Amino acid sequence: MTEEQIKEQFPDATEEQVAAILNINKNEVSNAGKNNVAPEVLKKLQEDSAAYAKLQEAGLTDEEKIQKALAEAENSKTEFEKKSNRLDAVQILVAAGLTENDYKDLIDGIVTEDAGTTRAMATNLAGLISRQKEAAVQKAKEDFMDKTNTPGGAGGSNNDEETAAEKLAREIAGGQKEIAETTKNVVDSYL
Repeated sequence: MTEEQIKEQFPDATEEQVAAILNINKNEVSNAGKNNVAPEVLKKLQEDSAAYAKLQEAGLTDEEKIQKALAEAENSKTEFEKKSNRLDAVQILVAAGLTENDYKDLIDGIVTEDAGTTRAMATNLAGLISRQKEAAVQKAKEDFMDKTNTPGGAGGSNNDEETAAEKLAREIAGGQKEIAETTKNVVDSYL
């Protein structure tokens, strides 16, 4: 920024104010290339920036100041609406059983300035995910049931073969028969 540009933007600025603006600009340019800014330098830049903003406002008419304030208020309102709508959307998604990792990549795409639209999109997304989750659980149950043999041979994939439980029951019954016969023989021998 040159002295002429400053005088063009701020015709009522004194020589000291012009020099201050030039110094601010020079400091900002020289510090822009550095990665680490010393806290003292940062504080000085912030003070100089505030002074520059005051000089800019001094050159504004009352109508321009009002327009600037209205624009800032509108920006604040829009930002608040988006944050509020984001919270509503998160609440809907969490209520549907989603975690932050599940929705973190999608949330910015469904949040708008309009609360109704945001709620509708979040509700639709939550419903879609819930339906897919229910379908996956039902499919898993069906797959598990298809692979499970039922007692008596009904519904299993190997209807002609005995299940492990049936085989065990048959062995136990056979063993009980042998024990009963042995016990009878022992008792008969003592009588």
